[in-house]
Order: sequence, then C-alpha cells, then structure tokens
Amino acid sequence: MLRRTQPRKGREMLDRRDDVATRERADTARSRSGSVVDLLNRAATRMPVPIMLAGAVCVALSSVFVPLAHVSTGTVTLFRSLLSMPFLIPMALSEARTAAARRPNSRWMAYTAGVLLAGDILLWNQAIADSGAGIATVIVNAQVILVPLLGWIFLRERPTAAFAAVVPVMLAGVALAGGVVGGGSGKNPTQGAIFAAAAALCYAGFLFLLRQASDADHIVVPVTESAAASGVVALLVGPFWHGLNLLPGWPAFGWLAAIALAGQVASYLLIASALPRMSASVGAALLLLQPVGSVLLGAVILGERPTLLQLGGCAVVLVALYLATLAARRGDSGDDQTDRSETESHQSS
Repeated sequence: MLRRTQPRKGREMLDRRDDVATRERADTARSRSGSVVDLLNRAATRMPVPIMLAGAVCVALSSVFVPLAHVSTGTVTLFRSLLSMPFLIPMALSEARTAAARRPNSRWMAYTAGVLLAGDILLWNQAIADSGAGIATVIVNAQVILVPLLGWIFLRERPTAAFAAVVPVMLAGVALAGGVVGGGSGKNPTQGAIFAAAAALCYAGFLFLLRQASDADHIVVPVTESAAASGVVALLVGPFWHGLNLLPGWPAFGWLAAIALAGQVASYLLIASALPRMSASVGAALLLLQPVGSVLLGAVILGERPTLLQLGGCAVVLVALYLATLAARRGDSGDDQTDRSETESHQSS
C-alpha cells in the first residue's frame, strides 16, 4: 500500500496554526493566573516611558519616607526587603508557573543586582552624612553616564550624540536641585565623595543587571530575587554599619512598610517591566526624575522649602529629560528605518 503523505505546504500551515494556538493558550493562561504581570507587560509595551517615570516617582516617595522612620540605614534596607516579600512572593510564584524557561544566568544576575542595590543604599546614606545631600545626590546620579557605558561595552548599544549632549545639562540640573549651589558641605566631603562614587557604581550595576535579568515573561521573579539578596546583605552588614534594629517599634514599622511598598514593590516592578523595552541610556536618564521628585515631595510631605535655585534645577532636569527621550526616539526610528532598508535591499538582491 502507498502511504498518503500531506503536502509540504499544508504541513507548514498546520504547524504555524499549532504555534499560534500554543501562544494564544500561553497568553490566556498568563493573563488569568498572573494578572499583575499581564497588566505590567501591556502597559510597559504601550508606554514604557511613563511606566519608567512612575517607577522613579515611587523611588522618590520612598526616599521621603526614610527620615520619618528614624532608624538606621541597615534597618531600612533589611525591612524594605523583608516587608516586600508577602507581596512579591505570591506574584513571583504565579509568574513562575506560567512563564517560559528563563534565560541562562538570569538568576545570578538578579541576585547580584540585589547585592549592588544594598551597597548603593548603604553607601549613599553614608555619603549624605559625610558630604551633604546635594553633593551625594549629584555624584550618585553619575549612573546616567555609567549605565549607558555598560550598555555600550557589553551590549553594543551606542548612545546617540544628541543624548551625550544633553547629559551635562541633566547633571547641572541635578546639582541645582540637590542644593549644591548655596548649600553647605558635610563634615568629611572627600570621604563622602568616595562613598557617593561607590554608590553610583553599585546603582549603575544594579540597573544594568536588573535589565538583563528581566524580560516580557519574567518581571516579578527577578525583582523578588534581588530584594531577597538585598535583605541578606543588610542582615550581614547592618550590625557593623550604624547598627541594625530588629524591633524598631510600631510607628517606625509603619513607615518601613510604606518604604517597602513604594520603594521595593511598586518602584522596581515598574522599572523592571520598562527597562527591557528601552535603551540603557534612556532608562538611566528617566531615573533622574527621582531627585527632582524627592525635592518636590519633600516640600509637600515634610514641609521642606526648596530655594528658587532648586526649583530652577528641577525645571532644567525635566526639560533635559524631555530632550533626551525625544533624541532617543529619533535615534530608534532612524535605526528601524536603516534595518528596514537593509532588509529590503537584501531581499531584492
């Protein structure tokens, strides 16, 4: 007997239909079991820049809550990790059940990112004590240069010339917003500058690794792993870094819970969902909204009165952010047009 074989074209069409049906079932399962992740994915795909800015605002909000807790930096770092776990772990388990297999090395990248985040928090607060908030804020925001540099070295993401031109304007605005002009210096400015530079390196490494550990299917799991690693570092280093209070009291506990929700859960879920959808340079630039947000939120919540120079610096940063994102979008569209023309010429040949 002769076996009837299916035409090759027909088999390919059936295979494509099976692939489409499999993707649809996976998307349906993800939307039912991980609604938070699904919403983040859809929002970050449609509007990554607003999502990134919302994450920066959440970081700024948590930084305003820190002085209200009246506890050591190690205590803040530990509890922001510990109190975020009841929210992150259920979402991470749900995401892990429905998501595809993770990329190689993504887990250790997330853990290393958490270690660097703890280092950033601990070092930056010491820098503030030594050199003042203004100088420390300016130096730590050198991440706007360091993160694109890492992307250029490891991912071949070359920043545009327009972006490079806007960076000094951004840093000048941050300097004004941080109160460098007209503000006093700390008790040990040299040591503070060293700590702030180390914090900038840690923060840049955290952002770069979190971006690499996250993708459309894995947002909550990398954030949870980085938060856990950050808490472990705080538990080990905190007793030797201005002390670690495991019983801070109920008023402080309430502020620490607010810091965990704003500064660990909401902020880095938003940031992790937006980072893979933009270049390293744009992501780093958008996070410069954080010091601006800290100044403005400090005025509203803490009753602080920023000077005219600080408000002017905030305006400069906002304008520079707009110009940076505009330049990046033009660069991306130019790259897309180049890719399309290369593809068309290849097909025609």
